[in-house]
Amino acid sequence: MLFERITFSLLCLGLLVYVFYLFLKTRNKFLLIMLSFQIVACAVNLAALVTNVYPRPIIQIYICVIGIIAPLFLLIMEYLRIDILKLLYIRIGDFYMKRSKFDEAIEIFKKALARDPKNSTIFSRLGNAYNAIGDRRTAFDRFAKAVEYDRNDYKSYYEIGIIFNELGKKSDAKIVLDNALRIKPDFTQASELLALVLCALGKYDEAIDVYKDAIRYSPDNYQLYYSMGIVRTELRDFNDAKECYEKVIELNPDSYDAYFNLGQIHLLQGNSIEAETMFKRALYDKNLTAKSYYQLAKVYVLNGEEIKAVTYLEYAFEIDPSYRYKAESEPMFKKIKDYLKGMHMASQAQMKLEQEIDEKVNEKYSTQEYEQIELTDNTFNYMDKYSGNSEKG
Repeated sequence: MLFERITFSLLCLGLLVYVFYLFLKTRNKFLLIMLSFQIVACAVNLAALVTNVYPRPIIQIYICVIGIIAPLFLLIMEYLRIDILKLLYIRIGDFYMKRSKFDEAIEIFKKALARDPKNSTIFSRLGNAYNAIGDRRTAFDRFAKAVEYDRNDYKSYYEIGIIFNELGKKSDAKIVLDNALRIKPDFTQASELLALVLCALGKYDEAIDVYKDAIRYSPDNYQLYYSMGIVRTELRDFNDAKECYEKVIELNPDSYDAYFNLGQIHLLQGNSIEAETMFKRALYDKNLTAKSYYQLAKVYVLNGEEIKAVTYLEYAFEIDPSYRYKAESEPMFKKIKDYLKGMHMASQAQMKLEQEIDEKVNEKYSTQEYEQIELTDNTFNYMDKYSGNSEKG
């Protein structure tokens, strides 16, 4: 038993010397902190050995972890040439990024980069941190460095594509996004951005091909079908667009924008029953309610149901008054134009009446307030006078 304790103590001392050597070599503060804990552990262990007294279990665990396990872990990392401090810096930097402490993250990532100046991962993380604080130029430089040291860093290619796109350099954005998808064909975000860039360049057919490729890798991604439907609609390929929107609804029945777009296509094609069904479904989204009421009014005008059309126009006007002016200029509302004009005049008269009432109320309130102030002043004067008389009496 004594031999085992002596061996354990010698191992603790040996590892203490090793950590001290690493500290002299790197001058790292983390190692200095660890070294101080190790000294305490070795001192406690040596005292127990000399006095032949076993320390408490909690102290034995402390000695084992700090004196043996932790420095042994460092020794193994050093042997495998794994920079544990660099990994630690990266993890701390990631922690700061999640807490939105971007300036602190930048400083930590810089320390990690100082230990490995050609590390693509660290450059990419620095790019994200600079991006977060709005320094796009420095972010671009860091992402460029990342792909310089790792030609397969598809995420950095994507980030560069975002910056190029925002700067209006669509052709350059297309090139780097093509690189990202060449490395990782199932990178959905890059596919979506590339398709948008191609649409901006007027290359709609290429954009559709990009969406088709992305769908092969993500067949359940309804957003891809919706975006392709938008492009199909732009190209006036209404039947293909309808198929896209129907697929969106199949994958996500709560995609109210798809219902609305389907309603518009059915309305253009003269399918009033289908259009009515789609617009009524879109009413469930509060952002589409006014638009859907307005489109439903068009459906009922086409069906010759002017009373219904007027009712739904009133609903739309109540939510968004701007539709009132839009309806007055719409040729299809010609049959009910007189009603719209009369309703507009009535609305103007109502607003004028409400304004006059407000002015009268405000005027009366101001007069009462003035009289109340005057009354209060007179009361105070009377009380002062009365108080003065009382003193004299």
